[in-house]
Amino acid sequence: MRILCAALIAGLFLSMPSTRSQVVSASSDEQALRKIEAETAKLEQQNNSALEKFISDDWVCTGPARMLSKKEFIENVKRNLATHENGVNPYTIGKQNIQVHIFGDTAVVTYVKEYRQTPDTTKFFNEDDTDVFTRTASGWTLRFTKISPVQSQSASN
Repeated sequence: MRILCAALIAGLFLSMPSTRSQVVSASSDEQALRKIEAETAKLEQQNNSALEKFISDDWVCTGPARMLSKKEFIENVKRNLATHENGVNPYTIGKQNIQVHIFGDTAVVTYVKEYRQTPDTTKFFNEDDTDVFTRTASGWTLRFTKISPVQSQSASN
């Protein structure tokens, strides 16, 4: 009887999903999403339409001014490249306060996106962004972006 109980307990522990493997997977997913965010900021700054590989065909961006489809966004990137004489934008793009939340095959990434002019870096503006990704067979794909004005922090926060 003791051997049977020991075998059952051992079987339970061996059949349970490993919390460690779940943590490693979540960590690698978070790293992959952070890498995508860094890469898309770099490609956007360079007016490089290669960033479309990270965006789903049905992607939508909503903001205070209007909605934007993937097609419209990529057209804007190409137009910016031509406007800046086939060069990078006259500003840098940075993403601060990145927070990644993973829910199975869906992820929500929030951050403050900062556009800072070059060479006068005292001129800048920020926006509060939320990106929603889904996991596909080829990796994480951006499905939705919400842009909002950055809310100022009150003294009580």
